[in-house]
Amino acid sequence: MNLDWINGASQKELDSFKAVCNQLLSRTYIVRTVYKPGNGRVTNPNYIFLTTHYEEVRDYLSLLDWDLRRDDRNGYFYILNTDEVNRCNLDKKETAILLAVRMLYEENLEHLGLEQDAICTVRDLLEKVVTDYAILPAKPNMEEVKRALTLLENHAVIQRIDGKFNQGSCKFAILPTVLAAVSSEKLNAVVAVLKKEEENEETEEDTSD
Repeated sequence: MNLDWINGASQKELDSFKAVCNQLLSRTYIVRTVYKPGNGRVTNPNYIFLTTHYEEVRDYLSLLDWDLRRDDRNGYFYILNTDEVNRCNLDKKETAILLAVRMLYEENLEHLGLEQDAICTVRDLLEKVVTDYAILPAKPNMEEVKRALTLLENHAVIQRIDGKFNQGSCKFAILPTVLAAVSSEKLNAVVAVLKKEEENEETEEDTSD
């Protein structure tokens, strides 16, 4: 690690350095813009700091077995554990909601603004989970939905804009970090499985007729 920078850094820079490292370790991602009530999307100061001090933060985190990566095109930084530990394990319903969030983002790719966020409601999401994508056979209860979406927000995959996660009208932004949380390869694999299951169901219905 480049200790020369640490020794010559101001207290404000050291505070920012600590805040950025703590956020990466606790939330995995740091995005270029964040939602501020009354101001809309604003530039994230932690993202600006990371852009300037990428190498210093990367070298420090590498001592803790974390690999700092960046996606300049979509506007986010994220970390991976080099020992493949400290993974966030999701249950079936949380996984289903994450996949639906990813699919919603994919649907909106052509219409995203400069912030690269896709805006939707909890009602939109549940419609995708149960009806359009049929990831789950029945709608999860709203407390389960709230728990799953809160988990995704805590890891900077989504950000709530208005309302509460246990309300159908709640509006939230799907952040570009979802691209790293669920890669295109994983998404395509899931879609293929869903299509195969759908085809099998249609075949069984035709046979019964």
